Amino acid sequence: MRTIVIAGGTDGIGKQLALQFIRNGEHVIVIGRSSKKGEDLRLEAAKLGGKDRFLFLQADLSLVSENIRIVQQVSESVNHIDLLLLCAQSQKYSKAYRETTDGFEQHFALYYLSRFILSYQFRELLRNSAAPLVINVCAPGVKGDIQWGDLQLRNQRPFNSIKAIMHGSRLNNLLGVAFAQSAEDTNIKYVLFNPGAVQTKGATEAFDHKLIKTWVKLMYKIIGLPVQKAVDPVLHFVQSPPEESLTAYKQNKRLNIAQVIRNKDQSERLLHLTLELIKRKHGNFKIC
Repeated sequence: MRTIVIAGGTDGIGKQLALQFIRNGEHVIVIGRSSKKGEDLRLEAAKLGGKDRFLFLQADLSLVSENIRIVQQVSESVNHIDLLLLCAQSQKYSKAYRETTDGFEQHFALYYLSRFILSYQFRELLRNSAAPLVINVCAPGVKGDIQWGDLQLRNQRPFNSIKAIMHGSRLNNLLGVAFAQSAEDTNIKYVLFNPGAVQTKGATEAFDHKLIKTWVKLMYKIIGLPVQKAVDPVLHFVQSPPEESLTAYKQNKRLNIAQVIRNKDQSERLLHLTLELIKRKHGNFKIC
């Protein structure tokens, strides 16, 4: 029985995988913001016979302190993690620049900073597994440059959440590189996974404008994968993990890391900048 931790597991891909892993007899810990969705998922897990193999932890993963608290809670519950699945993301479209109470741009905080903290802070528990795997559900293959002088896009005008998410994907690419390099003496495998267009509620209801929402739903119905189909590559990774420390996929197609991440040499730079940002709020933060 594997121990699986899913950040962002009450909706979409994360939820679908949580239920599938419960069916498979695994021990599943789901982290999510909504207590109501967490309770609904607990009831679904119980119906599948997973009452004693499911745990929901409520947290706002856009806050540094919440990520640190969750790491402590999980560490008190289990002695190893076999799979860490990073799915937490807000797809709601916005033209407004918004910050968390920590002072970080919301998408930067949830889509990148949380994944950074959880990846590194759970590394010791991952090392205790015979075949540890981290799957970062992001968007490897997104083209564009990293805004080194403005990582949170504070000065990007006009700002919109799509730009922030795409920029976050490029940051996650370098997170994967840095993590893989730091884990060279371990057997932890790190996968950057782009599921493509998926028919999740978050994606199809990202826009408030009625006409745009209708158009998006139609387009996703045509080009989007059903959630049940979109998770197939992840299930394959779990059963047959890649041999390399870092790999990238778009759906079930393996991507060339050298082409996807052309600035791999910048991973250490991003690592140090990220640590500086976190330590401004939590001075005793360290990566394991």
